[in-house]
Amino acid sequence: MSSSDEDNSDHEMTVDSDDEMEPEPELTPAEHKAKGNEFYKKADYRSAIEAYTCAVESQKIVYTADPSDDNKFLLASFYSNRSAASMMILLHKESIEDCNNALELDSKLVKIHLRKAKQQITMGLIDEGIDSYNTALVLDPNNATGIKERDQAKMILKRFQLAKECLEKYKKNLQRIEGRQALAQIEVCLGVSPGWKDAKLVKCLALSAAGRADEAYGLTGSLMRSGMMGNSELIIVRAQCLYGMGDLDGCLKHYKQVLQGDPDNKDARESFKKVKSLVAKKKEADAAYRAKNFDEAVEFYGDAIELGKDNPAFSAKLYNNRATAHANCRRHEECVKDCGSAIDLDPDYGKAYMRRATSLMMLGEKEHIEEAIRDYEKYASVMGEEVHREVQGKIRSAKVQLKRASRKDFYKILGVPKDANEAEIKKAYRKSALKHHPDRHATSTEEDKANSAKVFRDVNAAYEVLSDPKKKELYDSGVDEQDLDDPNARPGGHSHGGGMGGMDPNVLFQMFMQQQGGMGGGMGGGGHHGFGGF
Repeated sequence: MSSSDEDNSDHEMTVDSDDEMEPEPELTPAEHKAKGNEFYKKADYRSAIEAYTCAVESQKIVYTADPSDDNKFLLASFYSNRSAASMMILLHKESIEDCNNALELDSKLVKIHLRKAKQQITMGLIDEGIDSYNTALVLDPNNATGIKERDQAKMILKRFQLAKECLEKYKKNLQRIEGRQALAQIEVCLGVSPGWKDAKLVKCLALSAAGRADEAYGLTGSLMRSGMMGNSELIIVRAQCLYGMGDLDGCLKHYKQVLQGDPDNKDARESFKKVKSLVAKKKEADAAYRAKNFDEAVEFYGDAIELGKDNPAFSAKLYNNRATAHANCRRHEECVKDCGSAIDLDPDYGKAYMRRATSLMMLGEKEHIEEAIRDYEKYASVMGEEVHREVQGKIRSAKVQLKRASRKDFYKILGVPKDANEAEIKKAYRKSALKHHPDRHATSTEEDKANSAKVFRDVNAAYEVLSDPKKKELYDSGVDEQDLDDPNARPGGHSHGGGMGGMDPNVLFQMFMQQQGGMGGGMGGGGHHGFGGF
């Protein structure tokens, strides 16, 4: 025999030997269970599930052949073991299914009723979980674990209802505290029942009501990824979050999506109509403002505020817009009031602080200037370093104005606002000078003559400054009255150039009247020669 034949012979013998190897013996259901128990102890729950599954399938065959109570109860125990392993890796649906399989075979397994109830509560099936606890407690009325967990489940139902009541209150009074209280209640619910989808939807609404609409919107995205993509209730909640964020166009798109699939959805239909009206009214107000129809803009912004009163963040912007329209009409008190409403709704609304401070400075009383300084400081703290230089300059100017508030205010003397133009200043001067000119008080008492003469001098001094663009600019920047003729003067400094120029009030008045074409006669040396052509 050749060597190649020997090799083949050996090879064939090896193959014959392998073919004759005996297969591993089949494990009994009890042995599969034992393997599962070993894996379970090692926290290898997936391997344990595989072993328990083998035990279940093997025991089914045994039970079918011999449906005795012993085989039935044994199969129930295998289902129980597999449900415990599934629960450990959060396969709650599979675990509950095995609990039901076990209970169909043996309905008196208190431990299985309790395990099923606990997982139902975890998944957010609160009513079903309470029923399962009640069934367990019928079998074992004194079971302390069952009593405690059932009562806890009842408690979170009450908290869930309380959270919804807080949100209903929020809709009526728009107080952030209601949103925060709703959020506190729902967090407790989710701590016990983390899979409760209805509670997560309520949490989104509570976050939005608490002023955290961005965070709420992020949570809705997480819920969509978890399998609620087409849930109309979730889409409505997302729309409400976008509404709270001020994204009204995005909000309308979400409501449209719901209505396309469910045209009769009352919540979506009514909300869509309201938001659409709000968008239209704001556009109308913005258009009026751009056209400089400020009174019209005030009216339209007011309508928009009424429509959007359930949206604090957006309403704050509307109030600020209306305040700006008021300011353009020099209604500074109304502007201050609207800015205050905006700040009440959004305490970190920097633009509203700046807008209010500007109008407070225009009002000009000591208390107004003090409040303006506080607003400038708040604006700086809200907006950060990028506005530091701008704000510090305004604060310095305001402090100069505050110092001046106890002295003469030329704008107040003439009775004009601080943003008065040249024509308004001239008109106010002419009116005051005519009223207090000494010729008009020739027959008055000496005291009245003296008072009128003083006012007349003050009016002329005020006009001399405010009618001169350079002096007015220096005065507005905070340069003291006596320093306005000094080209090197600075706010809060002192003159080195010698005062206001000392122009005689009568001469100044005569010059003004000649410019206006209204003077019929001359005056000089303080004499009184009549009104002429007044």
